[in-house]
Amino acid sequence: MKKTMIAAALTLALLAPLSNGHAFAAAPFTDIGGSSAQSQIEALQAQGIVHGVTEEEFQPTASLSGAQGVSLIVRSMQLSLAAIDFNQAPTAEGYFSNVSNTAWYADDFVIAKANGLDIPADIDPKQPLTREQFAYWLVQGLEKTGQYPLIKMYININDEADLTVAYQGAIQRALLYKLTSLDADGNFKPKAIVTREQAAAMVYEAVQFVAAHKDSGAGQAPTE
Repeated sequence: MKKTMIAAALTLALLAPLSNGHAFAAAPFTDIGGSSAQSQIEALQAQGIVHGVTEEEFQPTASLSGAQGVSLIVRSMQLSLAAIDFNQAPTAEGYFSNVSNTAWYADDFVIAKANGLDIPADIDPKQPLTREQFAYWLVQGLEKTGQYPLIKMYININDEADLTVAYQGAIQRALLYKLTSLDADGNFKPKAIVTREQAAAMVYEAVQFVAAHKDSGAGQAPTE
């Protein structure tokens, strides 16, 4: 029973779309020509990591919802339940008050929570994510894939006072991992809503980071 549940969860994690239930579209998106993340979006689409809001549109400047963000992190970091033992099979409704067991993103939320992503139990998956929320969870997801060398250096963030205190360490690591960067004025803009193209750009860097360190042998599976 457990193996069946895990296999189903992994299958859905790979097939669940980023937004509304459309299957993965191999055709290029028609609305990313002016996006600053066009090449990253195209690369992630080719790997089956990102999906469109429709079969033709990615809607790069649209906000990223909690459902989309969690699903994107789970897929891109290839998180699963395979190495986790449960006395009872976990469910989305068992973890979260606003995530239905029948939602297309339900299994992704279960996988994310079981892997230690600090997602609030009362999250509304339909609400947009802020830049700091997405970066916080993406760093947690990345660090579940291995143990990576990190330069101990503090990066000055001009609007650090706007950061949620619990997120500060992860945001520093996101900058050190080069998943994202500060703007020209040295600001992170933590409370700004993250767009789909911004999220795709961060995920692309995370995927590249993991691949580079796995190839070099630097990344090792984290110990529990």
